[in-house]
Amino acid sequence: MNEKQIGVDYSELHKLDSPANRLIRESIWGKEDDIGQQSFITPSYLDELIHRLRINNDGYVLDVGSGAGGPAIYIASKTGCRVFGIEINDVGVEVSKKLANKSGLQENTEFFLGDAMNMPYEENSFDLAISLNVMNVFKDKTGLFKEVYRVLKPSGKWAFLSGTFDMPDDDEIRRKMARGYFIPQYYDSLNDYRRKLELAGFIIEEITEYVSDFWVQVRKWGDAYKKHSVEIAKEQGEENTQYHIEYFDTYLKLVEDGKAANHFIISEKSE
Repeated sequence: MNEKQIGVDYSELHKLDSPANRLIRESIWGKEDDIGQQSFITPSYLDELIHRLRINNDGYVLDVGSGAGGPAIYIASKTGCRVFGIEINDVGVEVSKKLANKSGLQENTEFFLGDAMNMPYEENSFDLAISLNVMNVFKDKTGLFKEVYRVLKPSGKWAFLSGTFDMPDDDEIRRKMARGYFIPQYYDSLNDYRRKLELAGFIIEEITEYVSDFWVQVRKWGDAYKKHSVEIAKEQGEENTQYHIEYFDTYLKLVEDGKAANHFIISEKSE
């Protein structure tokens, strides 16, 4: 991604990150593809999302778990839509606002510190809600989906990218996958997602599985932790660093064994 092409300078975000995180991000994305994501996505995922969901300058978009705001700002810069990010981490909200102001997109974006399980928005507020590789931090996904349903307009779309898992009945694998990025993880299979979306009232329209690129992204994360393990351990501690090396190795093996995948699920609120 060329920063000049979209009119957004992400260098401020790179400077705000810790030294170890900067090394990780440089290894995974380089400067070209680093837009502030903390996940497995790249700008090409967002370009496809914009195209498939037909996002335009009339749209009101909710980003659930907006992180440091890079993807939301990327979408706003590409389409002219209004994007509202909700994020439970105060540092993420602070970085998001700074990036939006520096990019001149403060009129197109708004970032709120809060819990997506209890959002501050009125019913029927948004044309579209999205979420990018953060679903696994939500234990009560049916409750989340119902809250998203509440704030969407009739026929509004709910589209999210998430890892899906057919987790083996293996205590050691479950231990190694119990937390990622220091956050407890709650895994669901694709069938779990289907059932929970339907319980919340959504009609599933489309499901796309990403295979080869997902494998590449998971491997890049693991390789980055191994390459910069000494620097990462200085910030995160040796135990956490080694845990995440195991985490990404286990994740990659699950992908290779067909037990983990990355799915993009598009659903619609019934009228």
